[in-house]
Amino acid sequence: MANLKLDLRGLAPPEPIERILHWLDAAIAGETLLAHLPHTPYPLYDHLRMRPCHWDCAAHADGSAILTLHRD
Repeated sequence: MANLKLDLRGLAPPEPIERILHWLDAAIAGETLLAHLPHTPYPLYDHLRMRPCHWDCAAHADGSAILTLHRD
């Protein structure tokens, strides 16, 4: 279950990625973010690989994506 759910679809780039990284940098181990994005956030993945976390991203038929991000 997510500790926080964000709908970031209406934001202009790079704000969705900035918000996700801000959340991740402030989160404590065990917290989870569920973020609804306008598309699959490929540019975000390099940033996530450098942080203590793991994630899953599911693309939807409308082009949007749901990112589930766990702070390790």
